[in-house]
Amino acid sequence: MPLFLCCGREGEGLEHVSVHSDAAGGPVVGLYLTAPSLAVAERSALAVCRRALSAHTELEGFAVVSCGAVMVPQYWDRLALWDEGGRTAPLHGPSHQESTHPF
Repeated sequence: MPLFLCCGREGEGLEHVSVHSDAAGGPVVGLYLTAPSLAVAERSALAVCRRALSAHTELEGFAVVSCGAVMVPQYWDRLALWDEGGRTAPLHGPSHQESTHPF
């Protein structure tokens, strides 16, 4: 969702946003971030959401109820796999041009 994507700042690792408008209890915004830890991801996600709510009148009336991060185990499991030729999954991140994910 562009309203959230444009609120990400350099170094926060925001790559993708999804909105689940029909979730129980109200809309849920999912942010995909690359971060060195869950704590950093949670801080970045909260900062992006607060900026979006402040910057866009279209989001008036909405509030951050909770903010949490989860690790994607399939990603880390895949990166841990090695074969005779080396790593079986390419590295991803801002310094790599790869746009595909191993899951």
